[in-house]
Amino acid sequence: MVSVVAFDRKKAERERIRESCWEQISKYPDEDMNFVGVGDSAGLREKAGDGKDMSLLYYEFARGQDVAGIREIRRGHGETMIMLMTEALVSPTEYLKPGVAPDSILIKPYTNEELRRTNEEFIRSYMEKNSEDNGKSFLIETKGERILLPYSHIHYFEAREKKTFVRAGMTEYSLFKTLGMLEEELPAQFRRCHRSYIVNTSKLRRVNLSENYLDLGDGIEVPVSKTYKQEFRKLLET
Repeated sequence: MVSVVAFDRKKAERERIRESCWEQISKYPDEDMNFVGVGDSAGLREKAGDGKDMSLLYYEFARGQDVAGIREIRRGHGETMIMLMTEALVSPTEYLKPGVAPDSILIKPYTNEELRRTNEEFIRSYMEKNSEDNGKSFLIETKGERILLPYSHIHYFEAREKKTFVRAGMTEYSLFKTLGMLEEELPAQFRRCHRSYIVNTSKLRRVNLSENYLDLGDGIEVPVSKTYKQEFRKLLET
């Protein structure tokens, strides 16, 4: 399932994007599309914060627009590929900034052929990347959905409330596996740090020995028990 979100203030433009996306995605027999169109920033924030996967984002960027919104999406949905739609008069210095840089750019106004060509390349790139990541991703099966979450995006796995959850940025998914099962199948970069947590050591930024927690960056912290503290301190020093 390819989850597509189109943020454009004009309904007609959102419909053009929907039709173009389906034209391209339907070329892949094993794929389907879930499309959501939003016409304002509030709607986009709500969609980005609903905890669901977002494969492709089409983002209208106006002259003088603050980049905070798209930067926040990048933080919470690091796996999302973004096509920026903007006018030629908008200087690239307005959007080519750290934490913002898009995967593709479409200059407005655009013809149907320009949209087709740009979107064909954009979606092909997504499909190729998704295929390459299959062996480097964690498969999540929930409510009839199959989601491939790249290991590089995962911060930790947590057992709580008799369930297991995986955290990637600001997004969280529930699983039907125990931490013990996960320890057997995850790559070596994932290590137990607490009876309730397995962390991605590639995300490790700091070990706080006095307060017993690990800093995984992006404002994410998890507890570390005495059993594992020294192991993680040595890991950070190597």
